[in-house]
Amino acid sequence: MLCRTNLFGVGNALVMKSGLAMFRRNKPHILELGVICGAYLVYLLFQGLGVADIESLGTSNAEKVVSLEKSMGIFWEPGWQGWALENAQPLVLVLNWIYILTYWPIIFLLGLLFYCKERSIYYQYRNVILVGFVIAMVMFTVFPLPPPFREAGGLVNTIQELGPASYGGPSMARFYNVYAAMPSLHFTWTVVLGVLLVRRTSGFWKSLGVAYPAVTFFAITITGNHFIVDAIAGGLLAGLSLGLVEWWTRRRSSDLSDCV
Repeated sequence: MLCRTNLFGVGNALVMKSGLAMFRRNKPHILELGVICGAYLVYLLFQGLGVADIESLGTSNAEKVVSLEKSMGIFWEPGWQGWALENAQPLVLVLNWIYILTYWPIIFLLGLLFYCKERSIYYQYRNVILVGFVIAMVMFTVFPLPPPFREAGGLVNTIQELGPASYGGPSMARFYNVYAAMPSLHFTWTVVLGVLLVRRTSGFWKSLGVAYPAVTFFAITITGNHFIVDAIAGGLLAGLSLGLVEWWTRRRSSDLSDCV
């Protein structure tokens, strides 16, 4: 019995030692995954934070955005969507899929590619994404805004109308913030990745870096998921995030060179 107990003890110790060794080897990857998962949890927790009646506030904010776009002469979303649904439903269906597939799938695939191939570039653009994310969380709290199809008269959710209806349906509601339309992170991160492709690739991929945000802009507006102003705010946020991270990187490099 004593020998068996000792064997179990030695076995457990070896398993723990092996587990710790594996953790040390994979620590950077585990921590990076923790950052990503942590950011997503923060995104979910910020929904309705500090707002007693978010539905009423969201409706009020949507009316303000519509009024702003009308005063600027750019309340074009109903006209675009109405024309597309009447004359080009196959195009709308394509835009539905573009809205879905060019967001998280592309972000994760490009992120994984640069993480494996060019880790320093990955960290730089990951920091840009995180800076934009933090600023956006503040804006979502201060100015909660639902998608136009919920509030703007005449607009519909084309994904629910033409498919795939499972995306964004009631079963998915718990996984995203319904009142996080301003700014459009969908557009912000598309612009950031477009800049990455333009700067780091050539030929077809560089051209794709330009086309990617442009096509996304029409996908998010014609599907009824974002106002034009949401996209404008998202583009400005992308520029601000890129500028802040690059300024900080240059400043840090300058400080390090001064120390040397």
